[in-house]
Amino acid sequence: MLTKEELQNLTSQYEYLPVSYQFSIDSFNPYKIVESIDPNHQQSMVFIHEDGKATTVIVEPKKIITVLDNQIVVKEKDDVYQTTQNPIDFLNDYYQHHRTVKNVDGFHTGLIGYFGYDLSKYSNKHLPKTQDDLGLQDIELFEPDITINYQNHEVTLTKLIPSDEFNQNFEAAEEELKHFAKRLKKILAEEVETTEYVDITKSFHNQFQQDEFSEKVDAVKRHIYDGDIFQMILSNPYQTKAKGSLINVGKYLGENIYSPYHFYFAHDRFEAVGASPETLIQKTGDKLFSYPLAGTRRRGKTKEEDDFFADELRHSPKEQSEHNMLVDLGRNDVGNISEIGTVKVTKYMELLKFSNVMHLGSKVEGIAKKDITPIDIIAKTLPAGTLSGAPKLSAMQIIRELEQRKRGIYGGGIGYIDFSGDLDLCIGIRLAYKQDDNLVVHAGAGIVTSSDAQQEFHEFENKSRVIMDAIKEVEAQHDFIN
Repeated sequence: MLTKEELQNLTSQYEYLPVSYQFSIDSFNPYKIVESIDPNHQQSMVFIHEDGKATTVIVEPKKIITVLDNQIVVKEKDDVYQTTQNPIDFLNDYYQHHRTVKNVDGFHTGLIGYFGYDLSKYSNKHLPKTQDDLGLQDIELFEPDITINYQNHEVTLTKLIPSDEFNQNFEAAEEELKHFAKRLKKILAEEVETTEYVDITKSFHNQFQQDEFSEKVDAVKRHIYDGDIFQMILSNPYQTKAKGSLINVGKYLGENIYSPYHFYFAHDRFEAVGASPETLIQKTGDKLFSYPLAGTRRRGKTKEEDDFFADELRHSPKEQSEHNMLVDLGRNDVGNISEIGTVKVTKYMELLKFSNVMHLGSKVEGIAKKDITPIDIIAKTLPAGTLSGAPKLSAMQIIRELEQRKRGIYGGGIGYIDFSGDLDLCIGIRLAYKQDDNLVVHAGAGIVTSSDAQQEFHEFENKSRVIMDAIKEVEAQHDFIN
């Protein structure tokens, strides 16, 4: 962590500088903080990476940026600023204006939230329009007033200050952070009652039932035989009506389900929660990382069955072919944002086991181009090939024609852009989202020529089970309490 003197020496280089304050703590529950400070779940986020090793909590953000069809809205307390322009250009300007020095590991100051799957429409004019029955935003981002970052029993609070009148601003920020630290310690030491549980009011149903889904699988295969694509991810969301909040689903997932990423996001009428196994893109310094997952089997009920499914997955020509195509696509995506000759596959087709499914996973690395911004990196990699197909543009066009509805946060990127230039986004999978009383659990399946429609239909069940079970468990806990 930079000292006051070290920061002061940087005032001529940056318009803004990060002030941080640290304290140690034995236990840390991010959902206690959200429930205490944002009990109505209107503007908060929890983002956990690496199985709880790095946890970020945002409450009471300074600014909220939302984007829908080139309409950009920036809210800061009671002030609202609106503009119409390409959000990629807007966010690049915003990032460049706020760019600052790295102060601590992980996210400390920047933008955090999600970029929807449909971000690609802003850089590609050849994508057909889709229905948006739920009114889902394309982008929702918070700029924190104070960032709460927890790692290894250490909490770091960070606030961004203007670099002019540095001494005065630094002292004021330091006092504010100390006061906020006392507030957090008190919250974390107390019992906080849960205010809302999710309450399902209708049965879940798929957007496409088996017969209609089979027709769509056949349509994808025709496109493959015609040479339009090699492979495509066809999604089929579960939908229902629900009351209450998803926050306890997020808490349940974090406590019971192993996954590299966990997240909870709440803004206004929208909530999202998930346990994503897959990185969209990660940048630390000048190093880029992507972790494509492709190839799926459900976990076995016994060790013998689990080993059988694992062996079947490793040796399936269909799954190997699909994985190889998407690793190549991942190399292309990372190659578009990397210095020439730096892209390499450092892990290949490893078996990765999660709570309800197992996947084949690889790791692609590169060195970021010197002048590329985090916003450009996201725009050039979203959506991931593992959520679209190959070739990517043709697959995205066919997805829009067949699915007919906006994917929203599903298949998008969830995480942060640090104003120091680092970023970490997971892919929006293994998730549920709720807009008003509409609850959606979204999953997809990779379609190739050898795909069996009935088997792929069951893949939705396997991929959705971890979220569906979490929702049912939380709902049952609420019923038991009452």
